[in-house]
Amino acid sequence: MKRLIFVMLAMMAVSTAVEAQTVRVKGTVRDAKTGEALPLVNVGLMRQADTVFVRGAASDFDGDFDIKDVKPGSYLLQASSVGYESYIVAIDVTEAINDLEIKLKAGTLLEEVEIVAEKPLYQMDGEKNMYNTREDPSIQTGSASDALQNAPGVEVDAEGNITLRGVSSVEIWVNDRPSHMNEEALKQYIKQLPANAIERIEVITNPSARYSTSGGVINIVTNQKITRNELLCLGVRARTSPSISPWASYVWANEKVDINFYLNADYSQHNMGQDGTSTLFDANGDTSRYQKYDSKTRANNLGGYSGLNLNWNITDRTHLATWLGVYPYWGRNHTTNHLLYREYMPTPVDLGYDYTADSPDGFGWGGYAGAWLEHRFDTTGRKLSFSFNGNTWNSDGRVDEVFAYHNPLTDTLNRRTEKRDANPSGSLSLNYTHPFALDLEMEVGAEMEFGGGSQWQSVDTLAGGSYTQVALRSHEGVERGTGLNGYVTLQKRWGGFTAKLGLRGEQSWKHSEWNYLDGTGTTTVDTAFFGLVPSLHLSYQTPTFTSYSLSYTLRNSTPGMTQLSPFVRYEDYSYETGNPNLLRSYTHNLEAAWSKFFMGFGMVSLNAYFRANTDEIGTMTYSGYAPAYFPATQLVNYTRPENIGTSHTEGLEANVTYRPSGFFNVRLNASVFNYGYDYDGFKDNKWSWSARVNLWAKLWNWLEVFANAHYSSPRLGLYSLTVANKGIDLGVSSDFFDRQLSVFLNVNDIFGMAEWGENTTAPAYQTTGSQSYDSRFVSLGLTWRIGKMELESKARQGATDNTPQM
Repeated sequence: MKRLIFVMLAMMAVSTAVEAQTVRVKGTVRDAKTGEALPLVNVGLMRQADTVFVRGAASDFDGDFDIKDVKPGSYLLQASSVGYESYIVAIDVTEAINDLEIKLKAGTLLEEVEIVAEKPLYQMDGEKNMYNTREDPSIQTGSASDALQNAPGVEVDAEGNITLRGVSSVEIWVNDRPSHMNEEALKQYIKQLPANAIERIEVITNPSARYSTSGGVINIVTNQKITRNELLCLGVRARTSPSISPWASYVWANEKVDINFYLNADYSQHNMGQDGTSTLFDANGDTSRYQKYDSKTRANNLGGYSGLNLNWNITDRTHLATWLGVYPYWGRNHTTNHLLYREYMPTPVDLGYDYTADSPDGFGWGGYAGAWLEHRFDTTGRKLSFSFNGNTWNSDGRVDEVFAYHNPLTDTLNRRTEKRDANPSGSLSLNYTHPFALDLEMEVGAEMEFGGGSQWQSVDTLAGGSYTQVALRSHEGVERGTGLNGYVTLQKRWGGFTAKLGLRGEQSWKHSEWNYLDGTGTTTVDTAFFGLVPSLHLSYQTPTFTSYSLSYTLRNSTPGMTQLSPFVRYEDYSYETGNPNLLRSYTHNLEAAWSKFFMGFGMVSLNAYFRANTDEIGTMTYSGYAPAYFPATQLVNYTRPENIGTSHTEGLEANVTYRPSGFFNVRLNASVFNYGYDYDGFKDNKWSWSARVNLWAKLWNWLEVFANAHYSSPRLGLYSLTVANKGIDLGVSSDFFDRQLSVFLNVNDIFGMAEWGENTTAPAYQTTGSQSYDSRFVSLGLTWRIGKMELESKARQGATDNTPQM
């Protein structure tokens, strides 16, 4: 860490020295025909690589202009004035220029001139794969969920869960800042944020050292056009599952401040069914227990959000954003389960019972607060930002269980389980960006993360009219963790070529304490980890919108606090424990991509990737005896995390967008990959594939229709195989009264084909299982807007943008 901090300080010192290496660009603007000096002409410099404005000045009454503090590099010099044709020329600035002469030609005056340049739907820029949502008419009346479905490698299921290439550990950012959403907040956000409020979606499948996550980053960039006005939005979304979610948002804004208050309520009922089998084997491979079950669950949930966002442009170069809010949650569940099983040891016996469980008063609440401050020192891109996020999640619930044994006949067992959780956490971050001469940019930063939580569980059985605590099933735990990270990246542009090099240092400290409520002892674990994350990203884009990229990162991940603790948590017929000997795991990530935009056709892109894991952490199931809680002769299954050895994934992903007109397009996303692992000499691998097709059309200039179809083949995991998943969705939408009213009607999983399940084949414990829920439903949404429409990008950000991590 000392070396990393020294490097960061040294580079900042170098940046200060280079800062002085600026020159001036001076010249005169004249009429091309008369030679007369032209006053008040805007003259500006833009970077050739990305046409970003750098510096500028206006000519005086003698036609002279003077652009100061220009860093050497390649620029586009542009001059414009009313009544004259625009002037643009490429120049290389290596030293001061004092004698530029610009001659403007008189233009034809028009009442109104509109210049439209078609931007490609997909682009690559460094480590980012960008989906330009504003250029896609097919999702303008949809939601953020619809837009995310079109982003490369992203999938959103019927419940709003986001995966990137099949992996759920993806980090969501909003406007270049971590969103800190929990799972439910994220689902609400993508369902309710309108797609026409999104400028673009940036997908980073192989994050550089700038980011702390290894699972991928999705950055949603919203429109930021704010004028002096206000907007009130009222909406409701309902579906036949059933579910209803009314919401309201009020935005007030002027040129310096915008304030948004957001209020949302959500009621839903879910029905889910599960069935499966499990078989436990002893050390000799003989069957010890066989079990078969069939269960049904009905869940009733009521929740809401209430939040306030404030954005303040303190000056032209200083911006402050703050947010706070609270979200309560109530749940009531009812589960029935019919279970039959045979115990083979020590003697064969058939058993079974009917089980019911009710959670009558589950309650949870969360709160969050945060701030982000950014200052831009000049117009070159030099800036400093600071952010803070704090949040908490607390839950308190009870489950009343009834076990009615029917073979052999016994008295009915009544049991009550109470659980409480508290999980406060927070983070501080500092980021500094400094552009150098010759299109070189440095970014340095530091992050501090802190968090902890307490868990409490009490299991009681009914005996003699009162509840008695069950020893070894009742426990409590406290966990704390602190992380300190630092990073530095350097990015260099040569025309259309970009190279980005990064290094990140990560230090973490973890502490946990667990004990049983009967006072039988405390288990304490303290540990620390340190690792380095190097990264390299190369990209090149031609003037004809052909892009190439190559990237590499070495990631390392540390085990969680619960995974490290050897404390034993018992269930009825099993138990789980941690492993204090777990090692840090390492992952090599290599990607290569190509994309091409064809005028009049659309976009084609290919992405090849390779992952190699060492000491990957996975959960293993074993069989053994635990006489401290179970009978000494009863063999039970237990789980423990292990470093499973090595694994690898290699795959190819293709995206094709066919867009012959602005009123019809078809998208195809297909991927094929191979996953394999080697655990204690046992090797296995499997090829899998997935495909998604999206069709959209606009009919009669007012009605939009769409259809989505997807399929995912079975996928291999550690001693596991998931079942195939498929479905077809249909929908229509339309706007009325100049978009003051929007209506949509969707049918999800119209043929009821959705299915989830997993079969495991571990040597000691094998299972089969499938589950389904009410995935086929009709949803209807209405949104009424009163006020200025360009404020709509702020209308959903009061709670969901910054709701914290649960």
